[in-house]
Amino acid sequence: MNTFIKSFLFIFCITFLSSAYGQSAGDIRLRMPSRTGFDQFPISIEDFEITGGAASGEDSSLAQHLAQIVRDDLSFHIAFNEIPLDSFLLEVLELPKMTLRAWGYMGAEFVVTGEIEFQGDDVKVKYTLWDLKRDRDIKTDGFKTSRNNYRALAHSISDDVVRQISGMKPIFNTKIAFVSAKSGNKELCISDYDGKNIHPITSNGSINLSPVWDAYGKTIYYTSYKDGFPQLWRVDLNSGRHEKVAAYKGLNSAAAIAPSNNQICLTLSKDGNAELYLLDTKGNIKQRLTYTRAIESSPSFGPYGHTIVFSSDRTGSPQVYLMDSDGLNVSRVTYNGRYNDSPALSPDGKKIAFVTRSKRGNFDICVVDVTGENFRIITNTGSNENPHWAPDSYHLVYSNRRGDISDLYITDFQGINKRRISRDKKSSNPCWSPYLR
Repeated sequence: MNTFIKSFLFIFCITFLSSAYGQSAGDIRLRMPSRTGFDQFPISIEDFEITGGAASGEDSSLAQHLAQIVRDDLSFHIAFNEIPLDSFLLEVLELPKMTLRAWGYMGAEFVVTGEIEFQGDDVKVKYTLWDLKRDRDIKTDGFKTSRNNYRALAHSISDDVVRQISGMKPIFNTKIAFVSAKSGNKELCISDYDGKNIHPITSNGSINLSPVWDAYGKTIYYTSYKDGFPQLWRVDLNSGRHEKVAAYKGLNSAAAIAPSNNQICLTLSKDGNAELYLLDTKGNIKQRLTYTRAIESSPSFGPYGHTIVFSSDRTGSPQVYLMDSDGLNVSRVTYNGRYNDSPALSPDGKKIAFVTRSKRGNFDICVVDVTGENFRIITNTGSNENPHWAPDSYHLVYSNRRGDISDLYITDFQGINKRRISRDKKSSNPCWSPYLR
């Protein structure tokens, strides 16, 4: 490309960008339209440079992969809008690689740069977060870990970026529990939030359902048929020890754990039909909460344990209700739609996600304010079930079925940015962990 054409293209790019956004060519910082209604932060992540000597092909691949994980994390997060590399701009500006000024032309307001050093079986990363508007670095820090733990290292960088820029609590080092039928049986597994690093939790050859985390992320409760009946079990994730918690006659299903970690709300059918009960962590019944001829199920605690959301078909079809944790002050939340089930209260207590039968005749995920206002359906393909909140109250995990294929998806609470996180075509019943301690 000759010099005249390059100069023309450079001037055209600068003029177009400044006229399109009403800014002068001397201060071109593009704020991209928000997909989510949030004032998103435009951010770019450079490839990490390898230091400390010659790198093998494996080292180079790992370095690229680590930076890509950070990109994937931040591009998914509701608070960020990732600005990708534009090779055309590099050519126009005759740059061998992007500079902070070039990223500013592209519209980035923040940039993450990094250096990675390989020390035997260890990986050491030093990264810097730049604020282009203020022309300064916000933070420089480093992490060191083993090679086989590089994904956690990348997630830690992403977590730090979220904290520094948005002030929100990050979610990238959280986990997701789910059910996989890949083996032919329904077994429990745990993965990273993005579906990677899958580890089996059960291998009993039976049906295991409805995993739910305790308040500290150290124990998972689940319903299992391994004794022939639906009983409530729990597994200590440190020791791997499984323990039976509740084995009352009939159903023992759809557990919810109070934020205090000392109470369980459980659906039991020991007295005939499905009702909600409060149990202690040893499985002893403390109180029966509902007394109707309807099916009461799918409880979920509010942030302080004073409120429980649940589903009931007491009006003829499943709807979402709220009540105090002692069973009093019951109020109906949903009036849109004839079928609303499987509710989950957001950890901040402001929103409820649930399954609705939508006008297209299938099951979709819906989110409403806890008052029942702002009813919005956030899925539109396949059959969608089991919504559960991330601990930040802005993101959700759910299962999606299309024919015989069932996989897990994560999204923001408005359903703008969806990401498939399982690939075995046999995954369901997801539950997002709390912040892990």
